[in-house]
Amino acid sequence: MDVDAEAIMTGRGCIMGQSGSGKSFLAGVLLEELCRLKLPFCVIDTEGEYSALKDIAPVIVVAEEGGDIGFGVDFDELFLRSIDNDIPVVIDVSDTEDKKGAVYRSLQALYSVESRMRRPYLVVIEEADKFAPQVVRKDHNIIEELSVRGRKGGVGLLVATQRPANISKNVLSQCSYGFVGKLTIENDLNAIRILFGRKQALENITRLGTGEFVSFGLGIENSFRIKERVTKHAGATPEIGGEVKRGRIESVLKDLRGIGNTGSNRSGRKSAVKSQSVRALHMGFGLDDAKGYAQKIAKKRFLLFGNATERIDSVELKYMPIGQCSFRIPTRHKNEYLEYYALFDLKYRLVRIDNGIRTLDVETAGKGRTVNYMPWLRKEPLDTEEVKLVKEDMIEGALSERKAFSLIRRRFPEAMPSGFLQALMPIYIITLKNGNRIREFVLDGLFGRQVNFK
Repeated sequence: MDVDAEAIMTGRGCIMGQSGSGKSFLAGVLLEELCRLKLPFCVIDTEGEYSALKDIAPVIVVAEEGGDIGFGVDFDELFLRSIDNDIPVVIDVSDTEDKKGAVYRSLQALYSVESRMRRPYLVVIEEADKFAPQVVRKDHNIIEELSVRGRKGGVGLLVATQRPANISKNVLSQCSYGFVGKLTIENDLNAIRILFGRKQALENITRLGTGEFVSFGLGIENSFRIKERVTKHAGATPEIGGEVKRGRIESVLKDLRGIGNTGSNRSGRKSAVKSQSVRALHMGFGLDDAKGYAQKIAKKRFLLFGNATERIDSVELKYMPIGQCSFRIPTRHKNEYLEYYALFDLKYRLVRIDNGIRTLDVETAGKGRTVNYMPWLRKEPLDTEEVKLVKEDMIEGALSERKAFSLIRRRFPEAMPSGFLQALMPIYIITLKNGNRIREFVLDGLFGRQVNFK
């Protein structure tokens, strides 16, 4: 099957298919062909699988570790050099804690640069439903902006997703072409009805095998099987292309490393996604650990197959506010006091950190039974570290110092307040799905154990 490179470079397209359909392989083949044709692009790499493009072409990899350059790069300068020299860019966020922040920051810079340069440039986004979800958003989403207005600036967009039902309708409705692999979930099939004029095409999608796709918007009626280097440049592509010499990339990287991160771009515009320094508890349970835990508890089918009937819909790292009250209690000795610390969550439940996280509702705990509150107090303050987070990674809310101290004095009438600190605790919000059934639970980011913070 031949595909016009210009249609890919300047259009809005999608690649959709459930896990195992060959979606990522198809995306890889398209990117290899663009490399062969010396056409520049930026791919948002969520699994660290596209750095291998360096084996066949000069490519700049931006990554937390192991890339050509880190996320401290001036993204405006990066995309200026990428466009001027026809050098593709891989934004590898697989090991990045703030994935959305990194993606939004880089694409905002690209959009700004392309608005001035107006050169054909393709953006490819893996797991697009994570970065442009089908939810009501009050804040600006650069991916939706690219899908609606990017064409005027020369920016093409190709989004890939396993779940078309979860991606923004504003993005999906802009797609004039696409490739669809096997889909069987009814919600996903309903989401793509607007893209196909024939009911028969939707029925065929449920019967596709691995590596088989149907397309729309490209004038191709029948399904096809993707093969290595199957897409060809079938039409002229005015004003795009040009020879790229391998030696040129070293010069570009040297300049970019010299520029570093100035905190602003060439136009003086501040980054659209700002991070802020906050105090947070030390994380002891990583994102990969959380994903592994979720996989273990997904309910299994008691059949010959070991496939989970539940699938992992999302594993999100969030930071929730936690308040620390410090107070003194007098001893029997004159002018001697003991210092204690009490932790509260947003519902003003006492929080105990002792090889796990537990909570105690102070308001109701003492009704009808005697409660020993001393084990819920700490003799040492929280051990925190400074981390940089964007607003969307933090759960909104704040604790009232006055209310927290009021609860302490109900249980310890002689307590004398001495300080109050609000910090953040890392938690993982894990969502499992089985058809229309949703199961959600929370793991603490310190020990990786389930906890009730709802």
